[in-house]
Amino acid sequence: MSGPAAGDRRYLEDFLAGGRIAVPGAYEMTPDRVRAYAAEYDPQPIHLDADAAAAGMFGGLVASGWHSLSATMRLMVDARPFGATPLVGVGIDGLRFLAPVWPGDILRAEAEVLDVRASASRPGRGFLRLRIVTRNQRDERVLTQDWTLLLPRRAAGQE
Repeated sequence: MSGPAAGDRRYLEDFLAGGRIAVPGAYEMTPDRVRAYAAEYDPQPIHLDADAAAAGMFGGLVASGWHSLSATMRLMVDARPFGATPLVGVGIDGLRFLAPVWPGDILRAEAEVLDVRASASRPGRGFLRLRIVTRNQRDERVLTQDWTLLLPRRAAGQE
């Protein structure tokens, strides 16, 4: 499945379990980005100070896991998988940081539809569960997460 044009809307009925959603962009984890993000949100020496990080458990400066998550969100938003329908999250499950992300790494994301379910209490809405995998330029998985998103359903008769 590739993403629709920005003006198009996507609905719950447009997705099937097992489907893939194209996420074409990439995010470079530059040293400046690593330090700027860490300074604002995760000010630990392993993200800010190369000398201190060299003596730490990773042996060098690494990106914050939260930065990697934020970069993944940016990739998903830029991909516009639902066109004009926004990404509205209701939960994240199974979040795993699998490998450090280093300055210079280039991150890409991929999405697989795990489940599609109509809301029992609100007939105009439903839930889409996605497995999001973020990989580096060596195709190594660096993080995984399962998103539950809220999507509109088509009005009766429009399917």
